[in-house]
Amino acid sequence: MKKNIRSEILNRILSLLLMQENPTFNSLSNNGNESEFIDLNEIIALIPDYDIEDWMLKEFKKELLFKKYIDENYSGLVKISETGKEFIRKGGYRSADKKEHEEETIREKTIESFKYGEYGFYISIIALIVSVIALIWK
Repeated sequence: MKKNIRSEILNRILSLLLMQENPTFNSLSNNGNESEFIDLNEIIALIPDYDIEDWMLKEFKKELLFKKYIDENYSGLVKISETGKEFIRKGGYRSADKKEHEEETIREKTIESFKYGEYGFYISIIALIVSVIALIWK
């Protein structure tokens, strides 16, 4: 799965979990219960754009739990955590991918400038040698 598609799915999951906490969207919650927790399969059902298999859902859930973006209760139901809310408000995975891309570009440009700097170093050494030889011949 491409990284940007994975990021989009994870963003949608977190966004839907965030909306689930809003009373207006409470119809998402478990069969109308007032529970804060919801089955992740119900969230995935609201994302029909992607064919998400069970193993993928388990991996998404494992990642979100590891990063503490969601909390899980004893029944296996989930809700968005405060960390997850803050993460989504700051742009979520799109923002994280953008930062990563910018950092990669900066690294590439730094390495590129170092290569040119290295050539400049050799050119300055050659120029120094030529000027010393020119002084000696005079």
